[in-house]
Amino acid sequence: MEFEARIARICAANPDAPRDAIIASRRLFRAAHLLENRINAALAPFGLDMREYLALALLASNADEPMRPTELSITLDATRTQITRLLDALEKRGLLERAPSVTDRRGLELNITAAGRDLQKSAVPAVHAAYEACWALVPSPLQPGLLSALGSIDRGLSQP
Repeated sequence: MEFEARIARICAANPDAPRDAIIASRRLFRAAHLLENRINAALAPFGLDMREYLALALLASNADEPMRPTELSITLDATRTQITRLLDALEKRGLLERAPSVTDRRGLELNITAAGRDLQKSAVPAVHAAYEACWALVPSPLQPGLLSALGSIDRGLSQP
């Protein structure tokens, strides 16, 4: 059964359902999932997935100021458990290091290694190509409005 037919069936069973909002939401979820799959495929030759790449990119862009696991967790929308697993995997591969915080003896600081920086840099063109391929599907005149709408959704849903 096609996506549209499934949504139509859900809406038929719930006549008061906000059909357009449901369709838009489901398309947004699906597009995000498909984009992540494309980025993961582009990153496969580098032995990375999107979350690992993003962690390395964040650490590389913040090299002069170590990042804490909590900051990474917030930026990546990941749970503490997910971040611990992510950091364990990257550290095991020698792509980052954890060190005791110089400002808080209970905390940790994350630092990208030279190997992590090199790997992240080498993956940049593949990731950028995946992003560009996705957004090439949206006509150029519509892109600013879509970017603005997504920003509005993000800001609105970020409010408690």
